[in-house]
Amino acid sequence: MNSNLGDKAKGMKDKVVGKIKEEYGDLVDDSSKELEGKLQQARGEAIQKKGEIKENLHDKADDLADKANDKIDEWKK
Repeated sequence: MNSNLGDKAKGMKDKVVGKIKEEYGDLVDDSSKELEGKLQQARGEAIQKKGEIKENLHDKADDLADKANDKIDEWKK
């Protein structure tokens, strides 16, 4: 699994687990567990965004490499 997908999956897991903790904390009136859940959700969102950014950068790098290769091929003619 590439790191982009790994980051996205880990981020999604943190968001889901964080939501469960938040809801549990609310249910049992445990404000620290509720806050822990909210923080874990925020961490999950950040990790997901990191994966998306890495994926976008990788795609842009591939595009630039393709353009450079096209120019090289043109110059060889």
